[in-house]
Amino acid sequence: MVPNFNILTATADDLQRELSSGGITSKQLVKIYLSQIERHNDYLKAVISIAPEALLLERATILDDERQRGKLRSPLHGIPILVKDNVATHPSTGLDTTAGSLALVDSKPRSNAPIIDRLLAAGLIIIGKASLSELSWWKGTNLLCGWNSISGQAQSPYVKGGLLIGDSFAGHSNPGGSSSGSAIAVAAGFAPISIGTETFGSLMLPAGRAALYSLKPGRALISTRGIVPISNFSDQPGPMTKTTKDLAVLMDIITDPENVPSGGYASRVTGSWEGLRIGTLDPEKWTYPPEIRKVLDEGMERQLNDEIRDAYATIKQHVSVFKDNVPLRTADTLTINGEDVLLKIFEKDFKEQFEDYLQLLETPQIKNLAELIAFNKKNADRELPPGYDNQEILERSENTDTTPEDRANYVAHLKKLGRDEGIDKIFNEYDINVVMGPLESPLYYFAAACGYPVAAMPLGYLEYNGRPHGLGAVAKEEGLLIQLQSAYEGVFPPRKPPTLFK
Repeated sequence: MVPNFNILTATADDLQRELSSGGITSKQLVKIYLSQIERHNDYLKAVISIAPEALLLERATILDDERQRGKLRSPLHGIPILVKDNVATHPSTGLDTTAGSLALVDSKPRSNAPIIDRLLAAGLIIIGKASLSELSWWKGTNLLCGWNSISGQAQSPYVKGGLLIGDSFAGHSNPGGSSSGSAIAVAAGFAPISIGTETFGSLMLPAGRAALYSLKPGRALISTRGIVPISNFSDQPGPMTKTTKDLAVLMDIITDPENVPSGGYASRVTGSWEGLRIGTLDPEKWTYPPEIRKVLDEGMERQLNDEIRDAYATIKQHVSVFKDNVPLRTADTLTINGEDVLLKIFEKDFKEQFEDYLQLLETPQIKNLAELIAFNKKNADRELPPGYDNQEILERSENTDTTPEDRANYVAHLKKLGRDEGIDKIFNEYDINVVMGPLESPLYYFAAACGYPVAAMPLGYLEYNGRPHGLGAVAKEEGLLIQLQSAYEGVFPPRKPPTLFK
C-alpha cells in the first residue's frame, strides 16, 4: 500500500485529520507502518518486537468502527505508537517485555504498566516495542548506546554507514541511548510518535540525534510502576514526537490524572514567548568530554558551538528577559569525595527496585539481581560479546555498600548543591524561569539531580555526517517547557527527515 502522506514527516495530528476526513483508516495505517518497519528495521534495529498483525488489525477495526459511530476516545484515537521495551505489556497485547535482556524474555508481566492502560484507553494502537540500550544502559561501563543482546546495535537513520569503528560510546556516529529505538523509530517513519524513558539523558540524547521534540517529566509526575527501573529517584517515561502539539497531547494521556494541570498540557501549545525568561549556558563549557563524545573533526565542534550561539541570538530577539552565559554550577560539584552522588543513589536503588519489578512477572527466568549477573555470565556469547563484554554496573549495584543513611546524605547533597545553590539560585538571581544549553551536556544531569523536567528541541545537522543535534531546557514545571517548545517551533526551521540508506 502506498500512503498518500509522507511517512517520514507525518505527525499524529496530520494523521488524525486524514482519519477524520475519511482519507484513510486505522487499519490502513497499521499496514503502512508495519511495512515501513519490515523494510528498514533489519538495519536500523529500532524495533525489538511487533504485535501479531491479526491482533493489531482487530483493534484497528474496533477503533475505526467507533470513529464511524462518532466516538473518539482522545485526539490520538486510532494512531499507531511504539513503546520502549522496558515498559510492561501484558501478554494479551501480543508483546513481550524484555528491557533488551535475554533473562527477561517471555517473563509475562501480570498486568500492563499504568501508562500502557492509559494509551489503550485513549485509543492508541501499540504496534510494537522499541529497542533500547540493554536495561536502559544500567549494565556495563561505557557500553555503546543503542545495543542490547536481543536486537543488537541500533543505528542512526541520519548517519550513512552507521557506527564508526573505534567511536566512543556516545560518539558522533552513535544514535544515542538508552531510548535509542524510540527516537530512531519516529525519525524513520516506523510510528508517528513513541514513548521512551529517562533516568539521566536517555530521552534527551537520542531525541537530539533524531531531530525530535521530547520531554522528561519532573520526579514522580508519572507512575513508574511496571517500568523496568534504575531508580525511582529519577526514572520517568516521556514522549518522542516531531511536533510540540503531539508531545503535549501525549503528555495529557500518560500523566497521572491528578497531576495533569488545569486545561491540560495541550493548552500550553501557544507558540508564545510571553512570560519566558531565559538564561543560557556557554556551549564551550557545557559540552561532552572526549571520552563520551570522541572528537572526530574540530570543524564539527565549531559547528555545534556556532549553531547553538546563533540559536541563542535568535531566541534573545523574542523574550523580555535573556541572560547569556549564566554561571550554573558544573556537574563536578555533584560529587562527594570524588564519587558521583547521583550514580551512588542509582546503585543503591537498582537492586531493590529491580527485584521488586521481578515480583510483577509470572514466569521470570531470574528471581534477583545476583541471578541476572550469573545468567549473563552463563550466556556470555550473547549477553557479553566482544565490545559489549562487561556488566560492571550490575555488579556494583549488587555489591553496593551504600547505607540508607548514606543515601539520605546523597539526596540532601543534591538538593543543596544541585537545586538550592544550583538551578534555583540561578533562577532567582537572574530573574529567569528557564535554563537552556546544548542538549549534549550535563544539563539533563542537573535536571535529574533536582527532579525538574527537561526538554529537547531539534536544532541543526552536522556537515560531517548529517546527524542532528539539539538544544535542551530545564524549568520547574512541564507546561512552561511545552510553551517554550511551541514558541521555538514557530521560529526555527522545520526539522529535516532522514534519507534512509537501506
